[in-house]
Amino acid sequence: MLGDRLREARKQKSLTLTELAKQLGVTTGYLSNLENNRQEPSLPMLRALSEKLGIPATMLFAEEATDEVVVLRKKERPSIKFLNLGQECEVLTPLAWRSAQPPEIEVLRLSVPPHERITTEDVSMDRDECIYVLEGQLEYRYGNEAVTIAEGGSIFIPMKTGHYLFNPGQTPTVILWINKSTIGG
Repeated sequence: MLGDRLREARKQKSLTLTELAKQLGVTTGYLSNLENNRQEPSLPMLRALSEKLGIPATMLFAEEATDEVVVLRKKERPSIKFLNLGQECEVLTPLAWRSAQPPEIEVLRLSVPPHERITTEDVSMDRDECIYVLEGQLEYRYGNEAVTIAEGGSIFIPMKTGHYLFNPGQTPTVILWINKSTIGG
């Protein structure tokens, strides 16, 4: 909470309530009320506190991390099938639509058979994508151009870039497909 952040910042500056109150021209009781969340500071006071404590005012209101760490064991991870994908994807992040606080990214693991496209049609995503090739190779095709990404390589694809992905090899290609969640972020 705000009071806790103010108290912590004051202590990091090695200031007593009395010293800070004197610098700000307020009473120690007022600062004590702020630190104990019994009173809200005015906007000018927030600016003054921010300056004296050397922290951005926005950081005073940053949300607390309330999410729990989620471990998805191999046998517990769900698989999903998108309408335009030929294969099922193994979901490596919590499912956004099942979470009260959806994750901001989605990470999918996908195996692409030899000589097959990942999607049944060209795609142009409304969010950035990053693909990492775990095994095999992947061909990124856009217009009349093609770029091959070998095992261990990755590609960043900006949003609204029309393309399709193809496995040109003789063995399955395994990729990690990372993008911003359509629900969480």
